[in-house]
Amino acid sequence: MPTRRQLRINNLLQEEISRIIRTEVRDPDIGFTTITGVEVSADLQQAYVYTSVMGEEAQVRATMVALTRARRMIRSELGDRIQLKYIPELIFELDETARRAQRIEALISKFESEVEQEDTTPSNEEGYGDSVGGDFSATIAQIGQLLKEGHPTAIFIHHNPDGDALGSGLALSLALQQLEQTVPVVCADAVPHRYEFLPATDRISSDVPEYFELAVVLDAADRPQLGNIADELQRAETIVWIDHHHTSQGGGDIDYLDRTAAATALLIRRVINALGLEITTDIATCLYTALATDTGFFTFENTSVQALEVAAALVKAGADPQAIAAAARDQHQLPALRLQGRALTSIASAAGGRIIYAALTPGDFAAAQADPEDTEGIIDLLRTAAGGEVQVLFKAVSHNHWRVSLRSSVIDVATIAQDFGGGGHTAAAGCSMSGSLPEVRARMMKTITSVLDREQ
Repeated sequence: MPTRRQLRINNLLQEEISRIIRTEVRDPDIGFTTITGVEVSADLQQAYVYTSVMGEEAQVRATMVALTRARRMIRSELGDRIQLKYIPELIFELDETARRAQRIEALISKFESEVEQEDTTPSNEEGYGDSVGGDFSATIAQIGQLLKEGHPTAIFIHHNPDGDALGSGLALSLALQQLEQTVPVVCADAVPHRYEFLPATDRISSDVPEYFELAVVLDAADRPQLGNIADELQRAETIVWIDHHHTSQGGGDIDYLDRTAAATALLIRRVINALGLEITTDIATCLYTALATDTGFFTFENTSVQALEVAAALVKAGADPQAIAAAARDQHQLPALRLQGRALTSIASAAGGRIIYAALTPGDFAAAQADPEDTEGIIDLLRTAAGGEVQVLFKAVSHNHWRVSLRSSVIDVATIAQDFGGGGHTAAAGCSMSGSLPEVRARMMKTITSVLDREQ
């Protein structure tokens, strides 16, 4: 953490170096340059000067070489202008942020030009215009063009992957194969057993590729949801962020956030259609699985007319609803069934029966010989309790650390989850909490009860 003195020196150097380059350095090789920041070392012996250069690659290289040539002269000028006991050595570093923005702006211009020349917007029947959240056609076209360019790409999905994350990631990877691109899907955690039937799951790995230029993040509300691979995003030149969660913050150079969509799969289908690629049987299977699981097989509140229309189109393209439901919903490993039983024996209520909750302790997981993935679907069992308006499941991650799942059809549980650092949808959300079970349960019950009381 920089000291106050370092911060003052950083700001002073940035201001003066910018002025010197603008008024004193007369090198024709220096192009349009902006000093975006200065960072002095703790001993004040060196200063990293972060420099943005607009223009082609040759112009950028020439500018950086010229600035390095001029650093002695700039340092000498600094000695005359500012009162420092020692003027640090200057090290010019290229800041890629502005160039990335320039590249994206060029893409937008290219899309606008193409749209003017030819109206290629697919109809609602083709799945492009099935959004009720706004007109995303320019963003979709922008993403499509970027993917067509064939940059080395990696798809990132959130940890503890669900059907929507896995199905959307695999669908996009399979579609890009038609453009002769091999794109891995990166996830911090392994594929849950119930989704191993999906095509091409061998493309999913926790190993981040050594080199990629484009990162496509799917179905994650923010970077922490990516788990321990989140920091790898900074290696990408361009980040595309595609998500539908109510609490989504995005975080890419291009954000495609349709919070009205029932699943990220709907957004990926639009992108695939915009690319002009075929929805094969494998792709349809992935997208249908994603859409079905995120809508509770079309029983949750987010089940929309658009979701049902797209589901029908995916069945027409080859998805098998019965086989998908059997694999993803109706088949359970024995540890998962044992875990369900232990959750149901812990079931209790609060707020006069308006809140239904259950808990799974470390002892429950051990006794059932179950893993965290075996908890999927348990929260939906709680929804069947008569009179319940909010359902809560506390799941032990480790000693005194809990993952909390929330469901409700009467209040916005995403805002409750946000209060504890989580997020999600209005009717389905989650968060993490630390403390003993009685402590975290009391805090959560107090928060939910206060929200229910306000809604009366």
